[in-house]
Amino acid sequence: MRPSYGVIIGAVVFVLCSVAMNVRVNADGKKGSLDDSCDYTCLTGLVDLYLKALTAHNPSLLPLADSVKFTENTIPLKLGDALWGTISGMGTYKLYFADPHAGEVGFEGTIRENDTPAILLLRLRVVNHRIAEVETLVHRNATDAEALEKLGRPNPIWHQPLQSSEPRQDMVRDVDSYFEGILHSSGDKVPFDPNCNRILDGEQDTNNPSLKGWWDKGSFRPASMGIRENMNTGIWAYIQSIDPRRYLVVDEKMGIVFGVFMFNHPGTVKFADVPGVGKVPMPPITQRPSSVEMGEFFKVQGGTIRQIEGISLALPYRSTTGW
Repeated sequence: MRPSYGVIIGAVVFVLCSVAMNVRVNADGKKGSLDDSCDYTCLTGLVDLYLKALTAHNPSLLPLADSVKFTENTIPLKLGDALWGTISGMGTYKLYFADPHAGEVGFEGTIRENDTPAILLLRLRVVNHRIAEVETLVHRNATDAEALEKLGRPNPIWHQPLQSSEPRQDMVRDVDSYFEGILHSSGDKVPFDPNCNRILDGEQDTNNPSLKGWWDKGSFRPASMGIRENMNTGIWAYIQSIDPRRYLVVDEKMGIVFGVFMFNHPGTVKFADVPGVGKVPMPPITQRPSSVEMGEFFKVQGGTIRQIEGISLALPYRSTTGW
């Protein structure tokens, strides 16, 4: 006996609904399978596996997708090139952040490259328990890497889970206000926690009177200021655009937002007009067209930015990200 059309249609609808239930769309629009999702422990474990393979100079140790994409410092390369051939060991500083919803995980840590200290920022995208994307930023400055290690370990705030969950979109919105604050020289636009500090390239550049800065002029010492006051000085006015802004990891468990952001400097801003101080010359390094790719992560809790950390990569003006 042949089945009726009603039975056939019902079966088709059942199959389609089953497929729809087993597919999720991440906040960035990319799809993954619920049945094959990689949880927080799975993601951070893959970072450890990646670092083990990296220091062994052997990418074949990794579970890779059929068409894995790999970049180092914005350049698309074959997995196994560049740092894979020169790394000589791991350093003492390590920090992880993971986003099971998006299948993304990040890591910042110190390394040794032919025995010279450096800082590695790593992002993996995982699909069906296989690594599909690898993005690495290697900050090759031994002094900066040693400064990061002198901190001993990451600020404990990074390891404190959120006491109450916050919507992903709100966390990203809070972080994005930081970049708008830079572009408008207005820390008042940003929901900074009163205890917020920033560590870039291994150095704390806020609430740090001992740090000598480019803009120091008499008693004007921007690095000694809190982050809100620092931003209000206008010293970052040479940054004319921050584009693209790629938000890659939203760690809802720990309250960490990580992304890679391109700061563009046309070299046309010669002075910072600092309230109560007057015109302060911009440093020579800002007086030529250039871009800086920043890999930064933010601790967001209670609707405020509690801590900022990251590394920089100097590039030609209007460089692309490789992604």
